[in-house]
Amino acid sequence: MAADEPAAAIRETLKSVLMQVLDSGDMPPQLQETAKQMVNQLTGQQLLMNTDRTAPFAQFTMFLPFTGPDGDQTASVHIQSRRGKRGELDAANCRLWFDLQMKHLGQVMVDVQVADKKVILKVHSDQEAVGAFIESRQDEIKSAIESSGYRLLSLKAEAMEAASKAGGSEAIPPLYVPQAYKGVDYRI
Repeated sequence: MAADEPAAAIRETLKSVLMQVLDSGDMPPQLQETAKQMVNQLTGQQLLMNTDRTAPFAQFTMFLPFTGPDGDQTASVHIQSRRGKRGELDAANCRLWFDLQMKHLGQVMVDVQVADKKVILKVHSDQEAVGAFIESRQDEIKSAIESSGYRLLSLKAEAMEAASKAGGSEAIPPLYVPQAYKGVDYRI
């Protein structure tokens, strides 16, 4: 293995792998069609994320290309982040809401709050087993987060009803709604 191979592997993205699948002539047609749909989905997401890079904060939603048997979208990530000097998102200071619709677990929402690489993680689910599982794996989750250069401050699993009955800032909104935007958007 050459010294530059790990760096090349890190730069590898899902979209570039999918593009390689599309360029390969020996892949089954079903795999190529699925890869094409995923590339289109990712390209659309990239275009939607192309917001005003001069604004100090960014808010957007990524819809992950996972669909259920009924064809409905089953996963999305709502992102709020500060922007760096060059307009890039600040991974050390952000908030992520993962909204997952799973066949056996139902709706699971994961609230990840990151401030100066310190992480507060809350998992909300209707299923008690999800909370018990998450709490039983706290050491593994903590070591995985720390291996990424972050520090886990808190891990909490709650039932969705308990969170919405608590009210205030702990309540989970039924749908994620970003703050109202004031101003004018135009494109020439």
